[in-house]
Amino acid sequence: MKGTAILDKPGRSARALAVPDFDALLEAEQGALLRLARRLVWDGEEARDVVQAALVDAYEKRHALRDAKAGPAWLRRILVSRAVSHLRRRRVWRTIREALDFGGEREPSPEEHFAGAERWRALGRSVRALPAQQATAFSLRYLEGLDLDAVAEAMGIGRGTVRIHLYRALKKLKAVEALEGDTP
Repeated sequence: MKGTAILDKPGRSARALAVPDFDALLEAEQGALLRLARRLVWDGEEARDVVQAALVDAYEKRHALRDAKAGPAWLRRILVSRAVSHLRRRRVWRTIREALDFGGEREPSPEEHFAGAERWRALGRSVRALPAQQATAFSLRYLEGLDLDAVAEAMGIGRGTVRIHLYRALKKLKAVEALEGDTP
């Protein structure tokens, strides 16, 4: 991706974002990243773990960030990548547990009992059942409120591909009656 504010450009001086600027970026975006992670993985503790791992990744790659304005989108992209990897691993372990009959899922946390009504939990289960790309696109667009271009940038895919993932996610969610009517 030549010509972006994030990747190294040949022939330019290695002028990375200053450490205080990077720290300020992390501090400003940490709350939004946690909200996004909660909507992607649907579990408070796992969301904190995903955010922590994403922040570690961002810290290790901080020298590649050249423009503070690109910072929030860059952090979201790292977080989405970490969350998708987490969801894939979680599905693999769920399959292994079921195959070996290690028992059912864990009990929901008290936060989950308090935070959501039955409808919200049903939507969460339905979104978790979606393929990772569809779930991510749905969460970013309809739960996080990003526009299509921001979703495409965060996921590292084209706008048309985002629209396809959204269409398929909405179709599946309506089929299992997790969404009613014309929404979203």
